Amino acid sequence: MSSITTTRLQKRTWIVAAVVGAAALLATAGIDTAGGTDDTRLTGTVLAHASDAALAELGPGTVTDAHRRTAPGPPYAVETRLANGVEVTVELDASFAVVWVSAPGWLGDAAAGLPARALDGAEHASVERTSAEQVALAEVGGGTVTRFVRSDAVDHAFEVEVTLTNGTRKVIELTQRSEVVRPSGATG
Repeated sequence: MSSITTTRLQKRTWIVAAVVGAAALLATAGIDTAGGTDDTRLTGTVLAHASDAALAELGPGTVTDAHRRTAPGPPYAVETRLANGVEVTVELDASFAVVWVSAPGWLGDAAAGLPARALDGAEHASVERTSAEQVALAEVGGGTVTRFVRSDAVDHAFEVEVTLTNGTRKVIELTQRSEVVRPSGATG
């Protein structure tokens, strides 16, 4: 074997070893690519904080997946299954505050003989309303929700009126995903 061939073989061996070593290091650090996307699974204390925040919002349940998102929007997504079988995704901001809750459906309960089903309109509307109200209250720093309206406007899906402790009313406009479009000034 020539010295050039030996040198190339050594370089390839070194590159393969480096790639394998880097993969092992990432696995040891608890970083895992989620489902072939650029999202990474949460581990360690970040997973604990995200799980605690999601379950504090929802009540008893099990975290089935949690990952850091690279797409625009909230950086953390926590997927859960509630005790009643409903799967809920909770999105969190960088400080682990809840910014969106979604309830896509019911997986059923094989032990109880209950089949999987989608949430009905009333159940889904209740989840949307609760999520929008919580985001509106967080936006203004507290108060009492005095009105909730689905909007036909192009730029927002919900309008939530919050009455502050001093009597001032504010209307918060939100998207379908309960993201604030714009807070309004006092209404009365």
